[in-house]
Amino acid sequence: MQMSFASYILVIGGKLMAQIPIIGKDGKPVRYAYLDGENLKFEFEYYARDENEGDYEVIQTVSPDEFPNLANRFGLDPKSDPLSMAQQISDLGRGEELKDALNSKAIKCELFTWRS
Repeated sequence: MQMSFASYILVIGGKLMAQIPIIGKDGKPVRYAYLDGENLKFEFEYYARDENEGDYEVIQTVSPDEFPNLANRFGLDPKSDPLSMAQQISDLGRGEELKDALNSKAIKCELFTWRS
């Protein structure tokens, strides 16, 4: 059975961009994927549980030279559109595996974090 979650629209710098939720094992998003120029970005924000904590945002940027590694790791066509690859990974139920591969740098990415 293939599950497909709705895409969202993200506004960055006045541009509308498709944003795909990457679903984890509990059925909730673990990242949101979108294209920014040629780069594939995976983003997530953790919200404070109380007033003593701050919000924490993570953005992991995968450059085009890493797309073949992403495809091979998940058994996808390396010529596929990178956003399509992200959707397929989520649809296959492997979102948690993708998150772990990004966090461990098995898929090379630039990391940006922000805390408020």
